[in-house]
Amino acid sequence: MVFYKIWRIWRTYGLMRKLSSINGSNASKTLLDRVMYKFESLPPLGKEYWWFLFFGRNGKRPVQLMLLIFRKHGKKMLFNDKEMVLREVEKNKLRAVTSGWIYDGKKLCNLGDTNAIVEIPGKKIVSEISGQKMTLGGGFPNYELTVGNLINLKITKGDCLEDNAASGVFLPPFGMSWIDIFSSVEGIVLGKKFKGTGHLQKVFGVTIFGPFHWGRLVFQNGSSTSFFCLKTGRNSKTYFRRSLIFHDIENKRIIRFDNPKLEILKMGNNWIVEGSDIDKTLKMVLETYATKRYVMKGGGSQVYIEYAVIPKEFKLRTKDKIITLDDTGKGVGTLEDAYW
Repeated sequence: MVFYKIWRIWRTYGLMRKLSSINGSNASKTLLDRVMYKFESLPPLGKEYWWFLFFGRNGKRPVQLMLLIFRKHGKKMLFNDKEMVLREVEKNKLRAVTSGWIYDGKKLCNLGDTNAIVEIPGKKIVSEISGQKMTLGGGFPNYELTVGNLINLKITKGDCLEDNAASGVFLPPFGMSWIDIFSSVEGIVLGKKFKGTGHLQKVFGVTIFGPFHWGRLVFQNGSSTSFFCLKTGRNSKTYFRRSLIFHDIENKRIIRFDNPKLEILKMGNNWIVEGSDIDKTLKMVLETYATKRYVMKGGGSQVYIEYAVIPKEFKLRTKDKIITLDDTGKGVGTLEDAYW
């Protein structure tokens, strides 16, 4: 029994190493499905979560929705001050946290936090959130997501330059790895037609909670941008593990910043994000229109705030081109601020 547990944890480390070695968009369908539809064995400090984010295309303040399944090593934790039991029930079935929210164009609707049983019977994740059955099924790039009679979405291959990514940071015995899937989405949300884009993510690894910023914007012409950085503290301006990328759909090119300098500042209701490397600069002013806060305690603590945002200003300058909102059209996105 002990040998089997060690072997399972060793397999988790092996998968973490594999995803970290890819660090790009050439992951196979087999690998993406394997990561999406599997519980990993978690050693101390181990964490695992599924995170599904969707952006609508219409309205001054577009519809957004997010669903989360979260678990960590240990017997229990506090999630938004609610005690959550964490334990394996049987093979491919365990207790975890489910949570979510929907911004319906006028207000944020909280779906609540549930200490749910999560089951993975083959290529399907089955759970519940506040009494509503939640199911994700299918295989890359086509999925179907339902939450009771609240959400019913068809997720298909997106018209984007990269529709998947496998990434990671591995410094044994610590590390985190993840997959990202970028999609087109149509269906029903809160009884109304929904059309937009989706971002499915699965993350697992072995690390302490830590402060970071992450953001993603999708524009009307199909272009997108994302950024990420780890921080040394909530108010620290020292960033490491920095990334910044723009997918220029009109010109079919990917503009990557090499180890960019980043400055991320909150001023009132706006976030200001600036990045630069040797021959490129980018500045965004992002206006917040909805906010959702999560607090996790147990084996460390983490405050995790999601801001639904729209870009009020966007300017990307390269050696041969300047791209602004006049080129991309309006945008919508999410910015995350996490700290101890």
